[in-house]
Amino acid sequence: MEEEEENFVLTALFNATEEANIEGIQELLKNVTNFDINQTNKHGESVLHIAASGGHIEIIELLLTKGINLSAKDKHGDSAVFWAARQGQVKVIEYLKSQDVSLDTQNKSGEAPIHVAARYGHTHVVEYLAAAGADINIQDKLGETSLHNAAWHGVPQLCMVLCAAGADMDRKTQEEETPLHCAASRGNLECVKVLVDSGARLDLTDKRGCTALHMACRRHHINIALTLIHGGASLDMQDIGGETPLHPAAKEGLLPIVQTMCAFGCKVDLCNKGSGTALHLASRSGHIEVVRCLMLAGADSDRPNKDGITGEIMALAQGHTDIATLLARMKPDFKEGYISQLCPTKIPLGRIKLKIFGHSNVGKTTLIESLKCGYISGFFRKSSWTRASGNSMPSNNNLTTKEKGAENGIHRHNSLPSQLSFDVLNSNYTKGIDVQHISLTGAGDFTVWEFSGYEPYYMMYDHFIGDSNCIHFVLFNLDEPIEVQRAQSMYWLHFIRSRVPPHEPIGQFGTISNKAHVILVATHADKVGCSRNIRGEFVSNDASLIHSEAVQQFGADFEICDQVFVVDSNVATSAEMKALKNKLAVIKTQIVKTLPTVNGFLDAAVVQLHAWCKETAFFPVMPWHDFAEQIRSKVNPLASDDHLREIVQNLQLMGEVIYIEGEIDQDLVVVNPQWLCTEILGQLLSHEKIMQSRVTGCFTADDFQLMFPEVEATDMLTVLEALEICTQCENDGDIEYEFPCLNFIETLHGLWDKDVRTLPNPVYGGVRVQALAGMSNQMVHIFPRLQIHLRRMLIQEGPETESDLYQWYHGTKYCTANLECLLTMEMSDQAIEIKVRGPDTNASHAFYLLDEMSTLTEHILNEMCPGMLYEKHYLSPLQLKEHKRKPHSYTPHDLIAKQLENYTKLSLPDTEITEELKDVLCYGSTDIQSNVTMGVDLHVSHLSLNTRREFSKLLDRPDPMGRDWCLLAVKLDLADTLPSLDAPGRNQIQSRTDKTLEEWARDHDNTIGKLLFKLKDLGRQDAVDIVTKTMPPMKVFPPEGAVSPDEGVDTEHNGEATSEVPSNNSSTTLSR
Repeated sequence: MEEEEENFVLTALFNATEEANIEGIQELLKNVTNFDINQTNKHGESVLHIAASGGHIEIIELLLTKGINLSAKDKHGDSAVFWAARQGQVKVIEYLKSQDVSLDTQNKSGEAPIHVAARYGHTHVVEYLAAAGADINIQDKLGETSLHNAAWHGVPQLCMVLCAAGADMDRKTQEEETPLHCAASRGNLECVKVLVDSGARLDLTDKRGCTALHMACRRHHINIALTLIHGGASLDMQDIGGETPLHPAAKEGLLPIVQTMCAFGCKVDLCNKGSGTALHLASRSGHIEVVRCLMLAGADSDRPNKDGITGEIMALAQGHTDIATLLARMKPDFKEGYISQLCPTKIPLGRIKLKIFGHSNVGKTTLIESLKCGYISGFFRKSSWTRASGNSMPSNNNLTTKEKGAENGIHRHNSLPSQLSFDVLNSNYTKGIDVQHISLTGAGDFTVWEFSGYEPYYMMYDHFIGDSNCIHFVLFNLDEPIEVQRAQSMYWLHFIRSRVPPHEPIGQFGTISNKAHVILVATHADKVGCSRNIRGEFVSNDASLIHSEAVQQFGADFEICDQVFVVDSNVATSAEMKALKNKLAVIKTQIVKTLPTVNGFLDAAVVQLHAWCKETAFFPVMPWHDFAEQIRSKVNPLASDDHLREIVQNLQLMGEVIYIEGEIDQDLVVVNPQWLCTEILGQLLSHEKIMQSRVTGCFTADDFQLMFPEVEATDMLTVLEALEICTQCENDGDIEYEFPCLNFIETLHGLWDKDVRTLPNPVYGGVRVQALAGMSNQMVHIFPRLQIHLRRMLIQEGPETESDLYQWYHGTKYCTANLECLLTMEMSDQAIEIKVRGPDTNASHAFYLLDEMSTLTEHILNEMCPGMLYEKHYLSPLQLKEHKRKPHSYTPHDLIAKQLENYTKLSLPDTEITEELKDVLCYGSTDIQSNVTMGVDLHVSHLSLNTRREFSKLLDRPDPMGRDWCLLAVKLDLADTLPSLDAPGRNQIQSRTDKTLEEWARDHDNTIGKLLFKLKDLGRQDAVDIVTKTMPPMKVFPPEGAVSPDEGVDTEHNGEATSEVPSNNSSTTLSR
């Protein structure tokens, strides 16, 4: 009975202690007599352990007055210090130490409190114990220290604290493992980094002779292995089985580790106790890329193991015939040549691309012919041109430009067309893109890409523009009025700028890091009587004015040559032509310094490419996998995947191939760019084919076979589908190929008429996407690509879909269930308008359909024109419902202004009618409004790269009143960071304005709305305008955990703002 009473008291004490009920404990102890305060439960736990675990120092002090034993242990040998350490109660440990309780007492496992604290990741406890004099190197019965525990459990901060406190980083356990072994085997990379940086010995071995590097390789911890290798770990230490770290890495196919070891000079032919080399293990396991790497590092392919078996035989035995074939080709005479081919050199790339742009009749082809001429051929060219000029009809010389065009039956534009023109301005116009290799005296080799001035080709040019590692010529005709010269040259500069993807970091004044090189060339100098300078070169005031404007407007986008070249394109030996060639040589030298050097592999591949062009003249296209295997078969079997990626990049930089991204594992390599750009695309979109083509733009494979009889139609259509020029569609059960660029069906009347029978109470919504004011017309070239994606979207819905799609020239109608969507080109083909309507009971579905369509449009825009700024206007629902011919559109500036002012109403111009903001943006639905984020509430990181560039252009420049980036930083409460924002250093080329935004964006509460208020307070309305014009008025986010239908697609307005920037040397970019 007495024992039960004591157990009852003990349980009550435990409960009161857990609840920190000190009054209850006092009352309980007061009313109980003859109770042993040190009594424990069946686990040996006393009330002291519970109090220490809970951090109740007041209770411990009370217990001490009652005679508690502060050093008492439970049945595991854990004292109160252990219990406090396990729960991170550092104050309790401090108190116990003040009462002379040992901090190094060990439990039955030999662990001390510091082991427990380390295992549970309590850094502050370990810091205190180390500072208080606890033995940080004390070992438990397994020989483990607290550093072993921290490394094993992956607590890098603890590792750092213990190393700084003097922990023995090389102490071994009973298994002779160091903390580095523990971290490496467990895959704790950050702990490994701490130990390596703190000076841990990397080559200590355990009982099996394994180093930490062995363990990392055996457990597939690639990043840890690389860290150890770069930290200086021995690569050739052998374990008790004779294996070096290379053996398990080769066996497991860990290519990055094998590559790094070979690069660091490991011994590739060391044998294990079975006489097996790394090559044997890789061959048996089927890792061909590892085999290539080992052979390139000098591995002996003929070396047998103890059973006399070579790697080749091992591979055959396991069915790896590709490896066996590779090793069979590694005869000594050939092997050295293969290796030599792949060795890097210091030889720069010998050829780059020269791209030439300009409207028809500016003289692009003539200029190229003159550039190709040497001194002798140039002399004869000049003589023949002089004779031809002298024999021309004198009566025609006095005709005006317009009269000449009329006489020849050719329409000529005296200004930029606002709509797509199919007129031919020159009967001998270039078809598509003419690609040819030329060698210029004094400048070396170039691949010239002459882009036709015939407008229907423009929609496919984005596939071939974007690489900044080339030179761009922009030609304009001095024989045109100055307004036409200016308009045409600015058009092409806008065109190129829009298609070059800007890369970070943003430099001062909004400059990009991948500025393309541009040379302005003014032609027909002989026709307008240009004077010459002291060097004998033509000069023109009009050309100089255009050059100055180009530098001012596009200086942040291009490296524009400091000289405009005024030429007579027919005279190959003129002073200005020589100066142009000299400038090409200078710029080419600048570019190739930044590019990879060449080797024998590239030279051999170029020779093989030319042979393939002859063998496959009618279809010089290979799937990427076939291209890779052919290169290995015909050129070098040791070429790794990395070598192939590098060589295809160099071939694209040279203009030798075109790389086309297809579906997954269906990328294509065109080994003859002239064939694709001129013979196929040039013919398909030529004036002659357009005049003859079917008005629907739909063709069967048989129809296409008749158009291009020398090419297998299905193969050719695969290429055109990859270029998104056509797509498959079904017509009455037959497979056809739809070419929106050849669709000339006229708009059917009544497609968008009111229909009160099917839609008695409709709701309307719409958006208009257009280029920012001042930018040249680009939207007309985007719409056919949008129609391709719309057709594919319908096909992806499956054969059972109830949706329907009807497309015509510059228009599409999509219907699904009881919703209708209309997409059209408007505003003289300078804007894409999207309208969606449906019953009022289905407003939410109408909203999400509109969002899906506008998101798709913006995605295509960002893909085709990544450097272009555009605006997204919202159409008046009221006027859409009334079927106004030109419904009013609310600009993003209007919508953001209302959001900033917390106004919910919008006024229609010239009326007294108002509309609700939620009607314009959210189809009048409060539920929808609650599921979207208004533009002003978006985090500042949602500002696009293009918007931030324009923003930096404004605020990087010194302001007369000091209202620049510096004052903005002060307004944003970043005054303390000004020294770092302005300090030169690693990021000194970065825009100070952009650095300010980057710093301010670290706070998740900083929104675009807050930024706009600060800018208004700063008095920089110009900066407010650029932000409000180009930011999204709202954004739809999927519910947390939901998968967006557009997941994986960059749908950010005006491009995603991200620190991850795609490489300018990616395969698809370089084809541009």
